[in-house]
Amino acid sequence: MKYSRDMKALLSRISLVIVGCMIVLSCSKQDVKDVGKDMVDVRLALSISGTAYTKDVDDADATLDYTTDNQNKINDLYILLVDKDGKFQYLVEELFAQDNSNTVYKGIIPRPAAGSRLVLMANLNQQNLSATSDIRTWLNGFKGQDVETIYNYAVFSNTSGVWSLSSRSIPMWGEVEVGTQAGGELNLSCDMYKALAKINIWVNGKKGIEGFEINKVVVKNSLDKGYCVSQSYLSSDISVQYGNPHIPANAVNRVLDAEYGNLSVTTAFSDEIYVVEQDNSAEDMDPVTVEVHYTYNGAAGVGIINFKDEKGNAFDVIRNHSYIFNISRVSGVETNVSLIYDVVDYYDIHKINLGFN
Repeated sequence: MKYSRDMKALLSRISLVIVGCMIVLSCSKQDVKDVGKDMVDVRLALSISGTAYTKDVDDADATLDYTTDNQNKINDLYILLVDKDGKFQYLVEELFAQDNSNTVYKGIIPRPAAGSRLVLMANLNQQNLSATSDIRTWLNGFKGQDVETIYNYAVFSNTSGVWSLSSRSIPMWGEVEVGTQAGGELNLSCDMYKALAKINIWVNGKKGIEGFEINKVVVKNSLDKGYCVSQSYLSSDISVQYGNPHIPANAVNRVLDAEYGNLSVTTAFSDEIYVVEQDNSAEDMDPVTVEVHYTYNGAAGVGIINFKDEKGNAFDVIRNHSYIFNISRVSGVETNVSLIYDVVDYYDIHKINLGFN
């Protein structure tokens, strides 16, 4: 069969395209094969601080603190592979949740080098960390940089209203070292730490006081922003965890208070107040306080709870801690307050008697 010069040129171009496609397909298959050799199966279980233990105070009906499902909720989880030098290498996308609570994941990751670790950051999507891109794109922009650079930029706002878990889950962080075993599955467990603290208010150990009712609670002077990840020292002692708050340099006291109104609380106001960690002894900002508006036998009063010990020394608000204020006695419209504060996973209970100002 004879072809014209134009037809020959056309067939030549078609042949080049076909060969080119074959080369591309061949390379793609080879890439997948090579990557597959360098992957390892992983099972990753998350342990969310506060779920494993409950503790009793003076009687069996006064359990110190519960961590609710809403507090533990994980809506989104980003897993970063970080090398021994702290450089962010790879955003893992091959691990998939195995349960409805999003606390068990299975899949594959690139086989980690010695000294590598997985960094887990949860509930970032609702924190408005990036105005121009989604979180995955935002994180990938930090590849090759120190993971602490991500921590420095991962700042959430807390400017107005109350922090409602129905619309905004709590940011969490955790990390776990990964080994370099030659075969088999990596079976990993990672503790997750919440970026907020919780404040509960009890009335007489949740037994109530006759004639006493809380009508409103107002949290004043809370900070307007916080870090998703703390870079303060994290103790391996579960009774200590973080000993100090880690606060953005440009954080200031909020202009708008967090107000919880229309209450009729007679025993306990729990699992509603969430605050950013705060240095209550800082000279350049006001300490956080809690106003309790109440009635006692028909008379109205307002009590101010300060974060101070029995000697008058201020103590800080620290992430992943639960602070419980127990109103133990009422005289007229003056209220004495007993403060019980504790790390959620703490076995021992510290009791400090305070007074309303």
